[in-house]
Amino acid sequence: MSKTRINEDYNISPLDHNVWFSKIAFGGFPIFVDKPSTSLSKNYFGVTMKRIFIICSTALLIMHARELKFINAFNAIRGVGPATLRLLGSHFASFETAWHASTDMLAEAGLHPKARDAILQKKSFVDPDREMEKLIQSHIWVIAEKDAEYPRMLKEIPNPPAILYGQGGDITSFSSLFTDHHALGVVGTRRPTPYGIESTKTFIPELIQAGFTIISGLATGIDTMAHRAALEAGGRTVAVIGSGLEEKNLFPSENIPLARRIKESGNMIISEYAPDTPPLKEHFPQRNRIISGLSRGVFVVEAREKSGALITARFALEQNREVFALPGSIFSPTAKGTNALIQQGAKLVSSPRDILEEFGIDPVVAWRAHNPISEKEQNLFHLLAEPVDIDTLKMKTGLDTPTLITLLSMLELKGVIRNLGADTYQAITS
Repeated sequence: MSKTRINEDYNISPLDHNVWFSKIAFGGFPIFVDKPSTSLSKNYFGVTMKRIFIICSTALLIMHARELKFINAFNAIRGVGPATLRLLGSHFASFETAWHASTDMLAEAGLHPKARDAILQKKSFVDPDREMEKLIQSHIWVIAEKDAEYPRMLKEIPNPPAILYGQGGDITSFSSLFTDHHALGVVGTRRPTPYGIESTKTFIPELIQAGFTIISGLATGIDTMAHRAALEAGGRTVAVIGSGLEEKNLFPSENIPLARRIKESGNMIISEYAPDTPPLKEHFPQRNRIISGLSRGVFVVEAREKSGALITARFALEQNREVFALPGSIFSPTAKGTNALIQQGAKLVSSPRDILEEFGIDPVVAWRAHNPISEKEQNLFHLLAEPVDIDTLKMKTGLDTPTLITLLSMLELKGVIRNLGADTYQAITS
């Protein structure tokens, strides 16, 4: 079946055709369409079974693409949020039907008057095809709340995003980042002290080694340090932003290079806002509910008394997530928020292991799982059934001292050998 034939059969525009044939714009759903084999036996009024399968599958994908197109169009209207989108989706047969609804029909949907007025006043300025074209041009993928790729944990929170946009990464593995792996929100002040910076640099690598995905907000300060530390440790990180994904809208602009680095490394930047949405002040508290919603817990590194990081912590508590806080000096303004959280019941943490233990994670087991022993390390490990000193190991392996010490250090760090003292090592067999 040719693409042209599909256009004729389903009466879709060339732009629709581009959308649903595009893995980039269409949430990673690939569509494979080829000509049916004439060797297959014909039935069902002379149509091959393969042709029927292709027609049915393609029809479903086109329907989904059209729904995404109109959800996206509604979401591009300032004043339309997830609650409004949910009402439209439940009241009308489809979002396409809602888009073409009359004033009276919209009034019957139970929308908030401000949202209804926003739709009526601004809808004529929004071209659904053009809005989807922007996604394709900017390599932005999009998923709706009912899609299989939508993270289960995010569905559990009050008022979850009705639609999510993303750049970078692989949409087909998006949900698994938060189900197959532990995810931790790391937030804090935009003006951290050296103590906060060093703590972030210390905590993140060990959390990455234990298999955590680090989620933060791409803000200056602790957010920036968290993303960078995750990247430098070779780990996964997700940036949740309070604007559209178009680069001109990223805030702060000084973090545009970091945003590029996150995407280029195979990690993700996500938002619930349409690509052209500017970074409005009121968006950032709402963004924080997504950071906590995607996470099993939130770690607040440093925070002033009225810090946005405390909003994230409050959302975490409302969503039944764990809250961790780094204690600080009673004389430090950036510790007033975290110390208050600890007084209110947040878990005081002084090392990454405190976080791991709260989730029932054995640091050594986690390290081994995410840092498999290399062939060179394995060969050395087999020589350590009994206590062996470095000089004997040098003679048996032919390795120089620096290389040998590096390998022994890695094996010790992975918890499979112990240092007995006097440069002597032995394998841990139980």
